[in-house]
Amino acid sequence: MTIEKWDPWQELARLQQEVNELFSNFFDRFSSTKEISFTPQINMYETEKEVVLNVALPGTLQEDIDISLEEDDVLYIRGERPDPHGTITGPRHIEELCYGYFERQVQLPAKCFGEEIEANYSEGILNIRIIKKV
Repeated sequence: MTIEKWDPWQELARLQQEVNELFSNFFDRFSSTKEISFTPQINMYETEKEVVLNVALPGTLQEDIDISLEEDDVLYIRGERPDPHGTITGPRHIEELCYGYFERQVQLPAKCFGEEIEANYSEGILNIRIIKKV
């Protein structure tokens, strides 16, 4: 049996490399290169046969919303909400409404069929229903 000299600096360098790889892999999962202006609020629940989401997107046009399902259980909701008051030149005293690019990634509670997404948009709420795999 050979005895090796322990080098704590080598251990720290290895640990740093592993942490760097962890963060790199984490951030590589985000496909968007746009700066996210806001994240829409959601409600999510499931029934025996489907997962249902209600997404608050007031002021957003339906054609500016994109929905996609990846890996059967990660739902992406992306889009853009234009600022209707973008030409204001004077001071803005209160500005709480968010405009611009939005994105929301939602881990679904069950595997679902990507081709079975049903969505409708009414009064600023996007309603999404996705059939679960049995």
